[in-house]
Amino acid sequence: MKLSLLGSTQLATPNGDDIELRSRRQRQLLAALGLHRAQVVDVDRLAAFIWGDNPLADPAAAVQTLVARLRRHIDDPLVIETKRGGYVLGCPEVNLDLTRFQQLVDQVRTEPTIRRPHLAVEALSLWRGTPLADLDHPDVEGEREHLRELRAEVRELQADALEQLGRHREAVEVADQLARDYPYRERPVATLMRSLYAIGRQADALAAFADLRSRLLDDLGVDPSVEIRDIELAILKQELPQVPERSRNASLEAGVDPIDDRAADSSTGFAAETVDGDVATGVDQERPGDEPLGQSIRMCTTADGTSLAYAISGDGPPLVKAANWMTNLDYDWRSPVWRHWNEGLSRSHTLVRYDERGCGLSDWQVDRFTFDAWVDDLEAVVDVVGLERFPLLGISQGGAVAVAYAVRHPERVSRLVLFGAYAQGRAVRATTDEQRRAADLNLDLARVGWGTSEPTFRQVFTSQFMPDGSQAQWEAFNELQRRTCSVENAVRFMEVFATIDVADLARQVDCPTLIVHARNELRVPFSSARQLASLIPNSQLVPLESVNHILLEGEPAWCRFLDEVNAFLGSS
Repeated sequence: MKLSLLGSTQLATPNGDDIELRSRRQRQLLAALGLHRAQVVDVDRLAAFIWGDNPLADPAAAVQTLVARLRRHIDDPLVIETKRGGYVLGCPEVNLDLTRFQQLVDQVRTEPTIRRPHLAVEALSLWRGTPLADLDHPDVEGEREHLRELRAEVRELQADALEQLGRHREAVEVADQLARDYPYRERPVATLMRSLYAIGRQADALAAFADLRSRLLDDLGVDPSVEIRDIELAILKQELPQVPERSRNASLEAGVDPIDDRAADSSTGFAAETVDGDVATGVDQERPGDEPLGQSIRMCTTADGTSLAYAISGDGPPLVKAANWMTNLDYDWRSPVWRHWNEGLSRSHTLVRYDERGCGLSDWQVDRFTFDAWVDDLEAVVDVVGLERFPLLGISQGGAVAVAYAVRHPERVSRLVLFGAYAQGRAVRATTDEQRRAADLNLDLARVGWGTSEPTFRQVFTSQFMPDGSQAQWEAFNELQRRTCSVENAVRFMEVFATIDVADLARQVDCPTLIVHARNELRVPFSSARQLASLIPNSQLVPLESVNHILLEGEPAWCRFLDEVNAFLGSS
């Protein structure tokens, strides 16, 4: 049994199944004991963590009752022991994410450079949100801030290692995101400048410095440091030392650090930052000796006369993506919502994707607006591209379309990848009045607010799809909703979504299937992924530690997703 406190308090069985603790006070008690692992916490302090300043007539009895109830939910190796005047949580280090996180931080600090990106990814994957989220006591804030600083240090050390290893494109992605997260910190901008220069993007490197200088002067009234101004001068004179670009695979195959650790001091000693470090994506990246990734947008006509826009990008074996709602082939290529998806998948495949009818660049005025029509759209695009056999990716409701197509054309689909997908829509899987009201509420929100200039209504959907997004990502998703479809089509889409039911078809899928799902996302519950895995023969389920229905660039789960997909498709 494992206890996670880097986020809301969470218990899990050895095989990863969550154990629900509905009582907030039980979660608070467990968090307070976990925070002081292996230390006796006296009854009065435990009561303060749980009830705050509200006095209790008999705190010892109240805490004792909570402990008794909590013990029903935990099992070896977790144990709550009664000690004189208080309680202590017995928990092996590997079973508590706080101690495991600290172990990984120490390893990132001390291990050879070649291992640091991987160790950092593992450390950051433990982070699920605000640490110790269930505890409101003021004494906890200091511990939270300490954990946040450790997380920032891990990201800096990881990015530093990426730069030393010559993996500049990854460092660019990471440092750029961190410069957005921390607009007044110089370290990520310094790394961004050096790495951009290393891949031949001198103008972008200088622009990054200019942006930082403007922020510091306009908002804080201070000048950039001498160290980062020296980087700007070295770039202008083209005197900045360059480390040859290396791919991750090249570094790993070498089995040693490609350059000595002292190379970090060859410029300024600044470190970069990253959330992930194992995948480089982005619309402005280049590959050595090649042009920046681009796409070709074309049109085709379905059997019922609907015009569909489809796009082809990348290089390598084909990968077809079944359309999902809220895409616009042109805008997606630049938007931080889908850009990293398109670029990341195009790095190792020839990616074929399209806007479904009623959406994006395809026809908005269509009479036939059904689930079967969406499957026909996929069929039309595959036929016009001329693919005989290919792997198929389905995201969200596109997963149901992909399942239906795979059953309709088993001879053409070699492998199936489903992310954030479901076999049954909201109305079909609703079993309570509350769930049915929630399904109706989505339709009402679309009817009332989709077409207005006021983004408040669309923000409801944004907070469901990407609750962990930055303000810039939320604004981009709001804009994507506006560009995607009319209010009428938004309602039509959600009406069809709600009634999707491919449970019977899922049982007939006859190809290897990878099901990937964010464990804590809000839009499509993880139970939908478990249902798909139980229905589809020869399938495997991979949970990701994320709350986002659309994985964000920079979060560890995004890198994990790409690794899982590439490994699954590469084994065919």
